[in-house]
Amino acid sequence: SGNVGYTTDYVWRGVSQSAGSGAMQLDLMLEKNGLYGGVWASQVDFGDEASYEMDFYGGYELWLSDKWSIDVGVIQYNWDKGGYEDIEEGFVKVGLKGLSVGYYMDLSNSDNTYMEVGYTLPFIKWVDAGVTYGRFDEDSDFWKVTMGKMLGDRWYVNAEIYEDARQGQFTDNANIGVYYIF
Repeated sequence: SGNVGYTTDYVWRGVSQSAGSGAMQLDLMLEKNGLYGGVWASQVDFGDEASYEMDFYGGYELWLSDKWSIDVGVIQYNWDKGGYEDIEEGFVKVGLKGLSVGYYMDLSNSDNTYMEVGYTLPFIKWVDAGVTYGRFDEDSDFWKVTMGKMLGDRWYVNAEIYEDARQGQFTDNANIGVYYIF
């Protein structure tokens, strides 16, 4: 499975990776019986020579019941230029109905950790809506609201709105994506 699309700003864990500009993105994944692996790519703009990011990921998602799941895996982040070293992260995510909790740890530096809690809002029926809180350390965290909707069988549209959007900085803290699903 996979998707290809465009977002008005590639934001990763609350920080723009495309300097507030748009980015083309691609995701290709193979999955069988909970075991999965894939590659994800996006344009980036850090103000240097780097022009794209390519991530490789793999893992296993086990459904303990129709409500409980656990997902364990590894992600490797790569950039084409700019002097960035590849980063490998291990992660564990637990899901219960619409609630998810994830913990990510840099495999080369265990001090670099990230935690994320998300909740899908079940009372909103006309669009998939959720709230996410992410935290790197005591001084670095963010909140976002996500909304998405399938248009037909193949097109998906989504929006992310970050906490600073409410402080008169909406265009710098929100993005819209359109993706073709295959």
